[in-house]
Amino acid sequence: MKRIFTTLYAICVAAASFGQVYQVDTLYKTGPLDNRINVVILGDGFTQQELPKFATEAKNFADFFLGYDPYLHYRNYFNFFAIRTPSVESGVTNPGTAPDAYKDQPVGVKNTFFGSTFGSSIHRLVTISKYDVLYALLANQFPMYDLVVVLVNTPFYGGSGGSISVHTLHTQANTIGVHEIGHTFSHLNDEYWAGPGYGWEAPNMTKESNPALVKWKNWLNQAGIGIYKHGETGDAALWHKPANGTCLMEYLNQEFCAVCREATVETLLKQVNPVENAEPTPGSTVTVNDAQTFKVGLLAPSPNTLQVQWTVNGELLSATGSQLTLTPEQAPDGAVVAASVFDTTAASRYDGARADRTRKLEWTLKSNTPNVFRAKASKDTICIGEEVTLTAYGCQGTLSWTGGVTGRSIKVKPEQTTTYSAFCKVEGAPTQTVELPVHVMPLPAAAAVNGGPYVVGGTIELTATGGIRYLWNGPKSFASTLSHVFLHDAALDNAGIYEVTVTDAYGCSKTAQTDVKIDPILSVPTVPEAVVTVSPNPARDFLSVETRFGGKSMIKLYDQAGREMLSKSFEKKTNIKLNMAAGVYPYRFSNGGREVSGKVAVQ
Repeated sequence: MKRIFTTLYAICVAAASFGQVYQVDTLYKTGPLDNRINVVILGDGFTQQELPKFATEAKNFADFFLGYDPYLHYRNYFNFFAIRTPSVESGVTNPGTAPDAYKDQPVGVKNTFFGSTFGSSIHRLVTISKYDVLYALLANQFPMYDLVVVLVNTPFYGGSGGSISVHTLHTQANTIGVHEIGHTFSHLNDEYWAGPGYGWEAPNMTKESNPALVKWKNWLNQAGIGIYKHGETGDAALWHKPANGTCLMEYLNQEFCAVCREATVETLLKQVNPVENAEPTPGSTVTVNDAQTFKVGLLAPSPNTLQVQWTVNGELLSATGSQLTLTPEQAPDGAVVAASVFDTTAASRYDGARADRTRKLEWTLKSNTPNVFRAKASKDTICIGEEVTLTAYGCQGTLSWTGGVTGRSIKVKPEQTTTYSAFCKVEGAPTQTVELPVHVMPLPAAAAVNGGPYVVGGTIELTATGGIRYLWNGPKSFASTLSHVFLHDAALDNAGIYEVTVTDAYGCSKTAQTDVKIDPILSVPTVPEAVVTVSPNPARDFLSVETRFGGKSMIKLYDQAGREMLSKSFEKKTNIKLNMAAGVYPYRFSNGGREVSGKVAVQ
């Protein structure tokens, strides 16, 4: 979001905009503007005499924000500034037309710098109206902003989040601000239902309900995290959220849920480079005649979760700190030294985090130590369908691979165990060859079954085979790591597809599914024709029931909810007068220890 490069080191600077001079206060400056998240706090509805009040409120909010999880762990990733913009009148415009307008709040229009106003339809939705003034001010005085927060001078509750964050000075003002910044900075959605116009895909909102596919699937084993509908009817029933009443994005008396913390951390870590500087200059060629030290200056969070990995020609070294020292013997000519920096924070379980956020620095070595031609596979054993990166080092001539492919690194996806060859051709010398075997393991013979169909109130039995580890997911946020699972007191909404990921001893995984069916009446399908005849089917006014068995028999009809509609005892044959609405009715016939069931249609 940074616009252009500028420099702002003074504690307080002034610039001209609209013919006025507006004071910029530096609240916190932890580093350069081009590698920090720059937060600019603006005030609206503060007169010239009230600007000291604004300055105090801005500092209070900055302190509150930097003490809030997860921001508190990354305090040094933020710069905070406040611009003092005086309004002609104190306060905020209140249309007073919204159904939820506060009865004790004065109605009227105020002449303020950014034209802040309570909502005309949703009262608590406080916004500004003079966006042209705001963006012109920023362009002239602080073009390198990342996040804009507007404090509105009124004690009444309200706020909004969008391209900017707005909140009032209500007693819960600071928490309102963090909630609204959740919208503006992390692109989170509200976890209360705000109406049909507020449903869209966000880190904490989705139409997806499959536990295996939902975007927060990695958090489903975390207490309080599930797949909850926003409501039971209408558009609200189409959308799902990760928490139910336990997240700041729904209630101000809650902290961020794990899913919202992850989205926030991923947003800030993609904007700020944890590598502040490095020696020697990354990308340069470094001559190693004596011991040579490589250093990376890190911007560490608290606690420090940065992981540094050093490699020479792709070989992982034991050094893990912010510096590495190599002797000439450890620095072959032409070799590549690399430092990879990754934040291992437990606040994120995002699958693509390492690929997206690893910062890598490289140096090329020059020394008198020969660089032996060699090659390395990123993995020497894989599962079918996985990809392997093959990389060659130390070739002083033309490099090629099996099949004629060229390039220092190639990616392959073998379907069976394969040996790849790297060839180095140096003019006037024999071709050198290095072989890399890649062992391919089969996927496990994953299988999943259940013992259904089941009756309501019965016990669902799930069984998975083929591996040593199992991870189930299914309806109603079901999850389990057992191979054999029992679910007691089955309800109709327990029916559906249950999927299990089966992992074998080699770490290879495959999924299997089983479809659980639950009938409100039936448990085991039977063949009623061999025991009883129920006719006509469809029936209209009467039903004839006949069995070949002697003795006392019983026939019962139920509705689709499992409620008994009629019951009749008979021997051999009976006729039943029907007095019920059209529909399909399950029945159960019993004779001694025999019992069958079926369905009859009534027209």
